[in-house]
Amino acid sequence: CLRLRRALGRDVRIEVWEKARGPGGRMSTNRTEVDGASIRADMGAQYLSLDGSEPDCAEVADLLVREGACADLPEAALARTPERPCGEAWRHLAGAGGGVNDALKTLLEQASVEPHYEKRISSLDQQNGCWRARPFNGAPGIFDAVVLAVPGCGVGGDNLLKIHGGWEGLISAEQNKQLMDAGHDHRWSFALYLPLEFAPACDAFFGPTAVEKVVDDGTLHLLCYQSRKTSQAAGSAPEGGLAIVAHTTLAWAKRNMRASGRDERLLREITEHVIATLGLGSRASRALLGTKVITWKQSQVTHPVPFNPREGPCMVLSANPPLLLAGDYFTESNFGGCLKSGFAAADVLAGILKGDRPAAVAEAANADSKGQSSKGKQRDGGKGKGRESKGWNNSDKEWQHSDYGSDWHASSWGKAESKGGSKGGKGGKGGKKGYAWKPHVGA
Repeated sequence: CLRLRRALGRDVRIEVWEKARGPGGRMSTNRTEVDGASIRADMGAQYLSLDGSEPDCAEVADLLVREGACADLPEAALARTPERPCGEAWRHLAGAGGGVNDALKTLLEQASVEPHYEKRISSLDQQNGCWRARPFNGAPGIFDAVVLAVPGCGVGGDNLLKIHGGWEGLISAEQNKQLMDAGHDHRWSFALYLPLEFAPACDAFFGPTAVEKVVDDGTLHLLCYQSRKTSQAAGSAPEGGLAIVAHTTLAWAKRNMRASGRDERLLREITEHVIATLGLGSRASRALLGTKVITWKQSQVTHPVPFNPREGPCMVLSANPPLLLAGDYFTESNFGGCLKSGFAAADVLAGILKGDRPAAVAEAANADSKGQSSKGKQRDGGKGKGRESKGWNNSDKEWQHSDYGSDWHASSWGKAESKGGSKGGKGGKGGKKGYAWKPHVGA
């Protein structure tokens, strides 16, 4: 958003629709209140990792540190995990206020956007040269341009597969294949809130300075000492209680793939396992101040969309009106990867709105004008608009077993309003019904 604001100026209205009660996604932060103190826990990304040798990424990191939203933590205090890049140039930012989602709040404020929380996009259709975005709840919005910054295709409860409407017919056969081939792993995240009396045992487990420890015992992959991390970032001692965050192994997540985050049996299993691993004693389970569980059905990107040198790490689906896709599934699963995709989408979109037509935009416009047939995704309905629709190629995926996933947002940019929109009906002639999309979306 900040990149787009700088390119287009202050006269353009930029809206952000966010499914959750605040900005987060995989940078989601949970909190519990104890005796007037707020204890926070990062449920997804523990740090904002980015390559400081890249000027654009370094500028964002410097901004977040300067604004007091984040602080650099030394790499020596972090655990060596396969998911996190490391090296002299890499920076790892922790939330100075206890949560990495403070960084997103700061960036939205700096970009002067209009955020709309608890507003999740349901469908997207063209009307009168604009995009009509309809949320699951609330009034629709009309936009000159839209960037969908939700997770790609997969088993999560909130991703591209859950957004319907006429936009689906714009996905070419090659784009369809690339989007469907992108892959993610899946994990569970558990936060345990404990009284301060258990700090000596936690200190002994993690050692004098570490804020994480790799376990990899078949159940737990990583234990994170959230309270110490916050203390190091903020320079103050924890108040009210302690927060420990546990990330499960891939094998454990796979064994419990069809389970719900509300499964008390699994919560007890992980709680007892964490308490035993930390050496807290049996009384700790009775002294818990609170817990939180998130099932990340789409977690780390394992196979990104192939890089397109014309577009960069994003995807142009339409040039008129502009519609782009962005996300870490075009790059890599870290904050730097998210920034790179967002930068690319902002640059392409700004070029379109300013009248520039780079190769990627011209190609998208030509495809639109030809009315080519497409393999765009289709639900059990969807209105044929002169394009052949064959549904997502998903015969080898068990998406219908999805439970729920990370709290991502659908972002939409615009500066004008009109009215209208189209509604779903039967599939277009020659179309194929494909999968019946009946996911269970949990809390």
